[in-house]
Amino acid sequence: MSTTVPATAPNLGVRVLSLDGGGIGTLSELLILDRMMYRIQTELRRDAKPSPCEYFELIGGSGTGGIVALMLGRLRMSIDEAISAYEKLRPQSNSESRKRTVEGSRPDACKTFVCAMNAVNMNGGRPELFRSYDTMDEPAIDCMLWEAARATSATPGLFKAVEIGLGAMKQRYVGGGVGHNNPTSRVLAEAEDIYPSSPVVFVASIGSGHSATIHIPNSSNPRDIAKAMKDITMDCEETHEANATRFRGLPDTYFRFNVQQGMQGLASHDWEKSNEVSAHTRNYLTAQDVKEKLSGAVKVILNPVIRVSAYSKICPAPSVRFTGRGGILEKMTEYFNRDIGRRHIFLLHGLGGSGKSQVAFKFVEQSESWLVGTWSHHN
Repeated sequence: MSTTVPATAPNLGVRVLSLDGGGIGTLSELLILDRMMYRIQTELRRDAKPSPCEYFELIGGSGTGGIVALMLGRLRMSIDEAISAYEKLRPQSNSESRKRTVEGSRPDACKTFVCAMNAVNMNGGRPELFRSYDTMDEPAIDCMLWEAARATSATPGLFKAVEIGLGAMKQRYVGGGVGHNNPTSRVLAEAEDIYPSSPVVFVASIGSGHSATIHIPNSSNPRDIAKAMKDITMDCEETHEANATRFRGLPDTYFRFNVQQGMQGLASHDWEKSNEVSAHTRNYLTAQDVKEKLSGAVKVILNPVIRVSAYSKICPAPSVRFTGRGGILEKMTEYFNRDIGRRHIFLLHGLGGSGKSQVAFKFVEQSESWLVGTWSHHN
């Protein structure tokens, strides 16, 4: 049973944590978080390390990173507890927890979601989110924690699809790593939806270690080609690069931690190689640039600041030859004057050269007394 409770907007902005999928490499994510929590402990002179749920308003994960997200967010485990539980984790085991994903959640608790894909319909690459909370648009999927954990980690080729629900409502899910192995963009979109009046002030995106170079083999063996295609769908770096670009005008907001060397030779299902993962991660954490990045991250976690992008763009003026499109401008004005309780988005579409940009320029010029927006031009 769940109760719909509106999200309480944080006064000082939203701090989010994103956890990549990666099998045994997810242990590396826990060790990086352990160091982060230790730095917070020493900074605040606490007797014990804090739990991540104390410092993040939203945690999202995919694959085995989703399992860790459930441990840290929904179950509110400490890092030590999560590492202990993770060491006992094996692909064939299920969580013993019978809690439902939403039941018992407090409105002020750290919100948590994990990504999976509907095995029957993957159109658009949109993931299904198993949330610990209801949203204004839809209720959380009604399932047990172990079902959400199995759904997000059901990697095609390693595990069977997971069936959740009863009767006509039964659905089949595969792991969220297919296209969303790095769920950071999904975490950011979710934060904007549930906290529309509070900006994201801190993003910790933690990877499970750099993978080997992806390449198409010279061999025409279908298995080799299929493996390369699968690796592309599960690669995390493109998402990282996109988000690094997104936040380049907002310094000290986006922090990516990912072991650079040593993890390339480990398969995600090499569950017996946890000692190697630990060694590579500890070596990564001794690097000076990583120490400095951790220091910067901890500073922002403890003292979040709402920043304005240094790359904010000024919308150009419309052409002096602009002749109107009064009907479209009236529709835009009417739409943006509505109080819908969230961000307004109005899409202008049409053939190249049909005047979309000029309509947008004119609308901003007419509405500059009350409109705050950004200009993005896509051909």
